[in-house]
Amino acid sequence: MSAFTLQEVLEATGGELHQFVATEMVKDPSMFQLNGVSSDTRTIEEGDLYLALIGEKFDGNKFAVAAVEDGAKALLLSSMEDAPEGVPVVLVKDTKLALEQLATYYRKRLACQVIAVTGSVGKTSTRQMIVSALSRCCRVFATSANKNNEIGLSQTILSAPEDTEVLVLEMGMRGRGEISELTHIALPNIAVITNIGVAHIERLGSREEIRNAKLEIIEGLEENGLLILPYHDEYLQGAVKDGLIRSDVKIAYTSTTPETFTDKPYGFAMATKIDVKEEKIFFNVQAGIDQVYEVPLMIEALGLHHVGNALAGLICGLYYHYNLAQIAEGIASFNQVGHRERKVNVDGVIFIDDSYNAGPESMMSAMSSLRRIAGEGKAYACVADMLELGHVADEKHIEIGNHAAKVKLDGLLVTGDQRENVKRGALSVDPNMDVRLFTNKTEMVEELLKLLEPGDHVLLKASHSFEMHTIVEDYQAKVREGDEK
Repeated sequence: MSAFTLQEVLEATGGELHQFVATEMVKDPSMFQLNGVSSDTRTIEEGDLYLALIGEKFDGNKFAVAAVEDGAKALLLSSMEDAPEGVPVVLVKDTKLALEQLATYYRKRLACQVIAVTGSVGKTSTRQMIVSALSRCCRVFATSANKNNEIGLSQTILSAPEDTEVLVLEMGMRGRGEISELTHIALPNIAVITNIGVAHIERLGSREEIRNAKLEIIEGLEENGLLILPYHDEYLQGAVKDGLIRSDVKIAYTSTTPETFTDKPYGFAMATKIDVKEEKIFFNVQAGIDQVYEVPLMIEALGLHHVGNALAGLICGLYYHYNLAQIAEGIASFNQVGHRERKVNVDGVIFIDDSYNAGPESMMSAMSSLRRIAGEGKAYACVADMLELGHVADEKHIEIGNHAAKVKLDGLLVTGDQRENVKRGALSVDPNMDVRLFTNKTEMVEELLKLLEPGDHVLLKASHSFEMHTIVEDYQAKVREGDEK
């Protein structure tokens, strides 16, 4: 936890000190100790600095009195209007900027390495895989939940224990300049870009622009720092060939197929002999930085894309010269978080709740995994729109319909504005495919109650705002209601 003196807060933020009264025990701000930083009066702890953030619908300055009543020892405000008397105040123009400045100050004070992860799809899974890979080797701390914007990332840094050895941070964005802001707060030693997809193309216009936005991550990367890229991503390969990567940056590639790398990277990790048994993925890896190693790995996961995530985690461990066996053991301990590949058994029907978010790449990967896991049983997908696709939205929803038919799902249940395009895509491949359209999730649940039998598998997948995870909750409630009658 980020303990500061009042003097350190002033140095980090450049703020003005008000209402500080020297005592015999605490003669100046350098002797005034703060236990941590909190921007939420509901979670503030005794001795904290309360930092008053301002949002569209709230002004944290208004909660200064409540913060003190709840234990705040000092306040960081942008207005003295609501400041209670007798409590030291650091006054700044912009409290969000002050939060970022405190995070950077603390990040520099921590004697730890920082790994930053961004990409269009799979940021959280890759972050979690890296944490797992390093978990047996060092004291690792990471972004929790979805705290991947400038506020969440800063709060994550400030909540890291003093003895953290590796800090793994996730960086999200919706437009240009946002990753740049985050990387200058975090100052990473390793940067990982998972891929360049079409998420946010509505805002940025093209995948080239999405790539350029993601590449902002290297602006804050330390000199001679490491950049880990998937070798087969054409947009990231284009960035390397076109000289868009800083010349001092060391590049390491991951590949899920045997490969001869043409540009002699600093490091690599390459998977071979991928084999799936039930819900475990086994594969061999050739990987090297200073020397080449061969190691068998296992992941307990549903999607084959986790192989690439594991390779990124392996490279991070090798870069820090950690024990290879411990890295492999950590990778084997990987667990998903949130509504990602969560399996729920409801009276023999297996729901795969992968509803946290969706883009074309993750949607198709999830459908392929569903078909593989269901085996000879029936496999259905309940899907809704993938948002922020702009001018490619129609095309990409037709594409996921195509894919559902190609992998031979037994049925598609579709809601959302794009449902007709999903249906069109599926029927263009298989005119006899069972595609059912709904105006809302309630209708979908009612249909599932009539359709499903024990042994069936059902995927739930769409953009986050659709909250598709409620389908399994509503279905389960209906089943239990029926059992009680």
